[in-house]
Amino acid sequence: MQRSAWLCRCALIAVEPPRRFGRRRIMDTVRRVVAAMPLLAVLALAGCGEDDVASPQSGLADELAAHDGRACPDQLPLGEDPDGYGFGTGEPANQRPSLLTPDAAWVCRYDATRTGPGPDGDGSTFQWQRGGKPRLVDPSRLAVLTDHLSEVRPADAVQVCTDDLGSRWMLVFSHKGDLTGVVIDDYGCHDIRLTDEPFETAPGDPGQEGTVPGVLSAPAQLLADLKAA
Repeated sequence: MQRSAWLCRCALIAVEPPRRFGRRRIMDTVRRVVAAMPLLAVLALAGCGEDDVASPQSGLADELAAHDGRACPDQLPLGEDPDGYGFGTGEPANQRPSLLTPDAAWVCRYDATRTGPGPDGDGSTFQWQRGGKPRLVDPSRLAVLTDHLSEVRPADAVQVCTDDLGSRWMLVFSHKGDLTGVVIDDYGCHDIRLTDEPFETAPGDPGQEGTVPGVLSAPAQLLADLKAA
């Protein structure tokens, strides 16, 4: 393991803000940012895997055919998180993804639906239900989204986010039938998580092998163009 990569993992443990809602979250995050400044300076000098790019995906499968031509599931597979929101991992990715060139893409919106109380009886447990039908991306707009995807990179270890909740948008693209989902939170830090099988693998799932696990980020224009596609 390279030294810079080891430092990155330590930084995540030391300074990642708590992944829960509440007024204390922003203040806790600000305090952690201040406390982490010396460590962040070291990381800036040592590098944090910024140029570490994942290998291209191999072993492709015709998942589009396996799901009868459907690109988006009715519900997002739920990732594990302590608060029951189903967001998935909060750990930043340690590699930039190497995404395949899409030959078709669809946009789907998912909204939070309460299914019960939170894990400790407080708050809520959610599932993410698709709102409306999948929208096929016009081929003339596909190139713009593909360019934005090339700018996706690991999220910062320290972020100050808005304390709100909204929809999640998923861009599902097909490369010879193999599906990859790019899920973007339309709230908070606008986190991005990938799934190599949108019907089965939770976005950002650490166990997936087809793409990069963890939390990623991209320019805000990606979400704006995705919603307009």
